[in-house]
Amino acid sequence: MKNQSSKRHKGKVNVHDCNGVLRIGLPRHLFPGQRKYIYLGLQDTPDNRELAEAKAKEIESDIVYERFDYTLKKYKQQPPPNQDEVKITTLQYLYYEYINTRKKTVRPGTWNNNYMVALRHIQRSPFCNGDISMIIGQDVFDWAIQNLTIDTTSRLMTQLNACFKWAIEKRLVSEPSPFKDLSAKADRLKKASDSDEINPFTANERDRIIQVFDSDPLHSHYSLYVRFCFFTGCRPSEAIALRWSDVAADLSQITFSSVIVRGEGGRKRCDGLKSQTRRDFPCNEQVQTILREARSQKHSEIVFPSKTGKPIQDCNFGKRHWHPVLKKTRIKQRKPYQMRHTFITLCLDVGIDAKDVAAWVGNSPQVIYQNYAGRNRGLSIPKL
Repeated sequence: MKNQSSKRHKGKVNVHDCNGVLRIGLPRHLFPGQRKYIYLGLQDTPDNRELAEAKAKEIESDIVYERFDYTLKKYKQQPPPNQDEVKITTLQYLYYEYINTRKKTVRPGTWNNNYMVALRHIQRSPFCNGDISMIIGQDVFDWAIQNLTIDTTSRLMTQLNACFKWAIEKRLVSEPSPFKDLSAKADRLKKASDSDEINPFTANERDRIIQVFDSDPLHSHYSLYVRFCFFTGCRPSEAIALRWSDVAADLSQITFSSVIVRGEGGRKRCDGLKSQTRRDFPCNEQVQTILREARSQKHSEIVFPSKTGKPIQDCNFGKRHWHPVLKKTRIKQRKPYQMRHTFITLCLDVGIDAKDVAAWVGNSPQVIYQNYAGRNRGLSIPKL
């Protein structure tokens, strides 16, 4: 175990505060017998620390991919403290400046799971420090297709195109955006691919999963949470955030009005949902039974708490409970989010109107038609 731990931290690059100024500490194995630091000349502020963390990630990536610059010249290039004073020249710093303008307007989950993920992909790419005036979008696209999933490639192209459109407006780069139309190209490849993000369980598979959660002492604590997700189609972030104050006293209705998402500094509760402020869900007998049982075990304001009484951590739930249960049932591994897709698909299979399903799950009817029509032979876009 000790050896595994040392390997895990061998390439760790850390950001330190030295008398109010940020510096980056390099792993000892790079310079045996020495403790090397890169001094950034930046005061320790939240924004500057984020820039320093981005630089540290870049160095870690270079170590992993064996392109570390032992002269350190590459890493002493400073990110611009003021966009008006220093010209932005590299792809990663252009993208960082772009997302920093968005930071105060997006949810923590969007920042952490979209923008910062895209930044990490840029940092591990060979175009990380490429001159933005020389960037060829197709080259970045080709690298992404080879190293990322099609869906991730599409998201990255969308992010980079938005970044360059912003940069064009700010007169940081000239027209046109090198990433124009590349997101659509990735989408076309995705549609042509056999793999698809929406891969619901059958009713039989759903029931087998629930049965194992009900009966296995290792996982039974989360049985009600799993049943609730399967029979409401809500997003996991909505189920995790659900409080008893969101549930009608007679259990006839639920009001989804907040989510718990991962953001900077850990998980946070955010008011509002992905595409709406709140959503009312009418509870049938199945859901009322789940809530009634949960209420009989009530130990906190959270409807479906973890074993410690705190909100469920989606990553831990997936690793320790969800995936082991699927392995035990010999059902093809899929993410917990497929519980939502399963509810939607099974509702359509029994003939419920797509508009009603959309209202229940917080989507638009157009999304239901677009994403689920191909999986339901009886569902087609109506003539308007």
